[in-house]
Amino acid sequence: MRKSIILAFVAAIFATPVFAATYKVEADKKDGIYRCGEKATFTVTILDTKNLLKSDLKQDVQLDNFGTQIVAKSAFDMVKGAKFSISGTLNQPGFLRLTLPQTKSPPHADVRIHSVAFEPEKISKGSPSPADFDEFWTEAQKKIAREVPLDPRMELIAERSTGQFDFYHISFATYARRIYGYFSVPKDKSKAPFPVRISVNAAGFGNWSNNMQGSPDAICAQFAVYDWPMDWKWQEKGLKSKYDELNAQCDAKYSCGLYCVAGITHSREEYFFYPVILGINRAIDWIATSFPVDAANFSYQGISQGGGFGFYLCALNHRFTRAAFYVPAITDTMGYLAGRESGWPKIVERNSSTPERRAAAERWTPYFDAANFASRIKCSVRVAVGFSDDVCPPCAVYASYNEIKVKDKAILNGIGMTHDCFPSFCDELGRWATQVGICIQ
Repeated sequence: MRKSIILAFVAAIFATPVFAATYKVEADKKDGIYRCGEKATFTVTILDTKNLLKSDLKQDVQLDNFGTQIVAKSAFDMVKGAKFSISGTLNQPGFLRLTLPQTKSPPHADVRIHSVAFEPEKISKGSPSPADFDEFWTEAQKKIAREVPLDPRMELIAERSTGQFDFYHISFATYARRIYGYFSVPKDKSKAPFPVRISVNAAGFGNWSNNMQGSPDAICAQFAVYDWPMDWKWQEKGLKSKYDELNAQCDAKYSCGLYCVAGITHSREEYFFYPVILGINRAIDWIATSFPVDAANFSYQGISQGGGFGFYLCALNHRFTRAAFYVPAITDTMGYLAGRESGWPKIVERNSSTPERRAAAERWTPYFDAANFASRIKCSVRVAVGFSDDVCPPCAVYASYNEIKVKDKAILNGIGMTHDCFPSFCDELGRWATQVGICIQ
């Protein structure tokens, strides 16, 4: 029997925001874990009402299975100081979600979704792996090696380099485009071989997708999924327009709205992430064979989209020794088949404008489901899951986590954590992954 660790972190019981909150939510089990068939009770206290989107006195509060099964629904008085409870259960492994009335837009929005888990370690992914899954990805790696020269390019960035490390733009060829990233190498070669720190950016566009800190003690590489170089001066250069243009182009060609779901209705090879996965995987091999690396200290960290890519890369590339996936995306992409929400970006659901498009998406999406890569991972793994995450639902994250077969794995349960990470999670898992206390940027 493999050894799996489940850790629960409770922030302010069921974490409430630091600003003037509307709700305080408590479950009758502090760790949020129940047996199937056991009753779970949420108790809600109305702390304030000024941020409520609607002024109606009575508003609906609902319990569901993070999907289509409504367990309970009642209307309660939204009056400051009011306190009410709502109970429910699940008879099969999953998450029971409490949804409270909506509040105003950020920065004043409250955490209005809370959940508890029912035997989460038994949640199964929405569909089995395709029969030719391993054959497909093995041949894909061989095919790109045959057909596309790697063409690695390095450009020293003097402005970002220091007396302790050199900082570079790097890029590599992949199908019909290039893969871009940042790269830093320590200057003191007497410290070699160096630990390696790999990451892939989260989705969207901002500071998190345009910056990386170098290290005097480790080789660091951070990759983007977009086909242009990252730039820490992205705001003054107006680079957000390139991201908007990318989505517009994907929508015009594939009628899907977002890059992350584009092309899947045409083929596996045309899906947006296909050349990205193969390109970054080759870049990792180049790093490992071109520099003095410590093969015993080769780690990965990624959040959201980057967490999903961690499943991809650690399954395809067995150089990794440790990996931490924070609220990982692209998990259990077929979760809707089990009556619950799939993980971001809901590839099939966003490609369902016609029966033909949906059928094609259903056929090809499993080849990019992190849950199907999970069992191929060989390194030690830690995962952080948000029980209040409605972007990468906890049921989808657990379905993928449960497929990981290594003995050394653990999951941190973020009670009240949304699609973000508690600082304590970042600190703990960052220290574990790098063994020196460096957290993802």
